[in-house]
Amino acid sequence: MSKVVQISIVGKVHGNVNADEVIGTRITLKKMYSSAGEVLPFVSARAIKFAIRKALREKGLPVDPLRVNPEATETLRLSDSARPNEFIDNDIFGYMRTLGEKGALKRQAPIALSYFKALKDTPIKAEFAARFPRSWGEEESPAPFEIEVAEFIGKINCIMYDYIGNFTLDRKVAKSIKNNEEAKKFLEEVPESITNEERKERIKAFCEVFLTPLYVLSRATNSLNIPEYIAGLVVLSEKGPLPVFQYLDYDFEKNELDIESLKRMVERNEIRENMKKIFLIDYKGKINEIPSGIVKVTSVNQVISEIVEFL
Repeated sequence: MSKVVQISIVGKVHGNVNADEVIGTRITLKKMYSSAGEVLPFVSARAIKFAIRKALREKGLPVDPLRVNPEATETLRLSDSARPNEFIDNDIFGYMRTLGEKGALKRQAPIALSYFKALKDTPIKAEFAARFPRSWGEEESPAPFEIEVAEFIGKINCIMYDYIGNFTLDRKVAKSIKNNEEAKKFLEEVPESITNEERKERIKAFCEVFLTPLYVLSRATNSLNIPEYIAGLVVLSEKGPLPVFQYLDYDFEKNELDIESLKRMVERNEIRENMKKIFLIDYKGKINEIPSGIVKVTSVNQVISEIVEFL
């Protein structure tokens, strides 16, 4: 089994950080409905990756600018560059570059993210807004509209696999595509792997952005929003993914992290016997007691060093 790092974060999000569609004059919020009829607003994994890409670019790491093919259909006009050795996002989030009937250059992402979804039923309110004409001096009527907003405590999960910086499978995919110049060029330009130093730099950069957090969610021009993290569970495993995500929860009656749920996690034999280390990041400094077997940390850098060394 491969080595993996599983990260689960509980935090607070507010505003309309991930708009869905426009219905009449209302800009709606992305939301889903549970089987019990609960309304659960969320931020999509795609929106969070967009924010992380932006943060990585601001840290000075090359991010894929995408390629434009004006002759392609509209849905295929923009495509990934498919150069994981050059661009960190092609490496950690994967890519797909279609080659028509020949197939596609593609990579399964070694870092997968879930929705950042509310943990319980959440009321959604409409904020009144208006666009005012800027022809100063002339009186014209504003154009009113509404924006759905919400504040919720939600959770996001992440899995990091150990093939970050390794492109062996990518090259196998390219080799399987016959008589194609793009595939041939890929094999000439993309090596089997990057250096160990580059690989560690990429893992560290992603962890710094995601765990601190250093990313700003979309629609920041309307309302600045950086997620307010409450707690983070980090599990290192040498035997593949473990069923740990369900145990990081929030007790809304006590208004604190659900410690009893974490106790149930470490009592499970398959988790206790297969995990290498478990860390709990206390972002608020309010967690007093944690179950045996979990290391409580207040320094994000300590956990990042452990992840870089482990992967």
